[in-house]
This record gives sequence, structure tokens and C-alpha cells, in this order.
Amino acid sequence: MRYRLFAPLLAAALLGASIVQAATLAPEQRFRTLGDFSGRKPGKPARDVSGLACMPAANGTQRCLLINDEGSFAQFARIAENRITPEAPLPIIGTDAAPETLGQPPQGICKAPGRFAELDGEAVAYADGAFYVSGSHGCSRKKGEFRLSAFHLARIKVDAEGSPAGKVELTYRLSDMLRAAGPAGAFFGRSLMDDNGLNVEGLAVVGDTLWVGLRAPSLGNRGFLVGASLKALFAPGHAPATEAPRVFELPAGGNRGIRDLAPLPDGRLLALLGPAQEQALPYSLLLVDPARPDAATPLGDLPGRGDKAESVTVLPPDGKGLAVLIGYDGPKNGHFESYRLPLEPR
Repeated sequence: MRYRLFAPLLAAALLGASIVQAATLAPEQRFRTLGDFSGRKPGKPARDVSGLACMPAANGTQRCLLINDEGSFAQFARIAENRITPEAPLPIIGTDAAPETLGQPPQGICKAPGRFAELDGEAVAYADGAFYVSGSHGCSRKKGEFRLSAFHLARIKVDAEGSPAGKVELTYRLSDMLRAAGPAGAFFGRSLMDDNGLNVEGLAVVGDTLWVGLRAPSLGNRGFLVGASLKALFAPGHAPATEAPRVFELPAGGNRGIRDLAPLPDGRLLALLGPAQEQALPYSLLLVDPARPDAATPLGDLPGRGDKAESVTVLPPDGKGLAVLIGYDGPKNGHFESYRLPLEPR
């Protein structure tokens, strides 16, 4: 199913404006969480939800995978109507580096060495029978330490019911791609808070391309979208990736970057934009066509809530237009609410 812009936004896009002030979007309904998502400490619910992706709906239900940025695991969930039901956790990494991880660990980055700790999971995507989970690929926030645990990309193949089908595959090769990501690559391995350091926060998969949305760096009102080949990322063996990524600069606004990505059925992307560091700046949605990244179109700002918008997920078609689920961190088990976007099917 394809979607077209309503006439006012389409007209603005055709005028060639790099950023058009769109109206503030109104939430349609709040989604209830029935149970707890697991936090880092046993028995404590998560308060740091950072990514959510879902399989296509079956019998009115979506099988999903959620990540929070304080653990070494993801967690399955099911969404039906306006209810989210947490299910079993899925370990992504262990307590030490796994020797079978593809590629080579990055070296010579960040301010100081650190211990192998949590995944610092920031993004989830689903496509063609597999979920993908990414660590931040950035230095630790407080001390700028290098923690190898945060530099993993994982692929979790699942069956038609969404159950894991085989071992979790891990690769370090996304680091190779990010180092080569044009102007953004120079910020790989630098501190997010002090040096505008590169930080992954969004994932989407279209065909063989893994699209990576960067929270930072933010350079000259531009955010960065990086496209990497899944074939190269998950090729057998420990050779580093040598294939050059595709790099697009998007009109994100000053000190803002990409906080999540979601693919549309026609291959275009929704980008959730927000502060690159911790500035008091609005969150908003941007429509991106990888075939014409210069024609990115704003869809609207999210209302200020005081919580951070961390995930965007496309909801199943209902005949009323395109709806997405926005997830916020901060509250216990996160806060999820749907928005109807100014797009219509075509």
C-alpha cells in the first residue's frame, strides 16, 4: 500500500522548502501495557524503552520486539487493538564478547577503556522473517568510555509465529560502515554529550538495505541517515566490512537528529526527530524517500509531554489512513500512544 501527502504538505514540498513548519499532531489514543517489561534489575519494570518493531499483523495481533537501553536482552510483546502484552525476554549478548561475532571489534576510540557491560540497545527493526537490534555504537554517556558491548548489531531470525529460529547472529561490521559515513564518520568514537559523537538510535530495513538513523552528530541543521548492505554486514567470517555505505543528510533542524525510523510499505521511511543531546527541543516526524532524500517532508510535531519520544512503529491498516505508535521512555513500562498522520493511501 502506498501513501500520498495531503495537498498542503505536498504543495510545500514541491516549493522546495527544506523545512516547513507543520502543525502539532494530536494523539489518537493511549495504548495500555498489560504486565511489565523487564528492567535491568530483576523484578523491576523497565523505564527506559528505546525501540519497538513489529511483524505484520495476523488475526488482528502484531508480534513485536522491544529493546531498552539498560540491559543485554530484548523482549517480545504482542499488540492487539490498544493493548500491549509483554512476553518472554530474549538474551542478545552475554557477559563477555562472543568469539563467533562477525567482523572485528572497533579499536582506538572513546576517551578511555571500559568494561563489557550492557548492550545499550537503542533500535529495533523487522523485515523478511528477522528482527534486527542495534547497540548505540557510541561511547558511554557519563565518562566517554569504550564498552565493546554497545558496538553490536544483532539479527534474530523468527518463524511465521515470531518465535526465534536459531541462534542470535552478532556482527561488529556496522562500526566499519559508520566510520565511513561521510561527514558523520569523523564523529565515530567521540563523546555524545561533549563532542557531538556519533550515536545510533534508529533502524529500518528495506530490501537488502539496513537504514541507520543517527541521533548525532548534528551538523549545520542536518541529521544523518546511513544505508548499509545486510549481505556485507552478516557475511561469514571475521574480515571487516569494506563496502561503502550510502549517506544522506536530512533537514532535522539545529541540534536535532534521528531518534527512530520506521519503513512504509512503499519503501519510504518515517523518521522520528528529536534532540541530539539533551536540549529542550521538539520531537517531530519527517517523511523520507531514499530515492529522493532532498525532498524530505515534515509531517508534524509531537505535543510536549516531558518524556522522550524514543520509538515509532507503523500500525496495521484500518481503512482510516496511516497510524503510528509512538513510544516514550521515562514512565514505568514506557508510555505508548497512537497518532494519525497526514498521509492517505494511494
